[in-house]
Amino acid sequence: MKFKSASICIGLSLLSFSVSSLPRFVNSPQVLAQDVSASCPLEYEVAITFLNSKCQEVKIEQPQTFYRYYSNSGNKYGRYLTADKYKTNVEVIKNLALNQAWGNQATMIEKITLPAGTITYQGIVGPQAPAECYPGGGQQTFIKDSKDPNIKWSDGENIVAEKFNCP
Repeated sequence: MKFKSASICIGLSLLSFSVSSLPRFVNSPQVLAQDVSASCPLEYEVAITFLNSKCQEVKIEQPQTFYRYYSNSGNKYGRYLTADKYKTNVEVIKNLALNQAWGNQATMIEKITLPAGTITYQGIVGPQAPAECYPGGGQQTFIKDSKDPNIKWSDGENIVAEKFNCP
């Protein structure tokens, strides 16, 4: 009889521990493919898009050109940019970790020129789950205000669109 009581007590303790751990996962905004540290001065939802949540605040000293990849004109003026120019959408999807559940097939490219004095946050793109499909590793630049009238946005151009396969 004592063995049965001990088993029930241990079982309830494990259940209690599991349930107390549950909110971390239930309230998590997305499944992460990497550990998160706190060395990026941006809100959590943006910081986790950088590898190990590491980014640097960089003030642009002179006008500088970046690229933005998108597939829907409604997403042309976004806050995520890159210094990397890719030839195909599959390269973009993998290197910028564009999870296809988000809907961006990266079939368009545009040049963006940020004016001198713009504050940017730069680093390496972190992986998105599943990491074997969206490994990241490309350069990422984040700007807080994509509606700044001093930013010059070019017209988008098509890039080579290939079929993306994720195992």
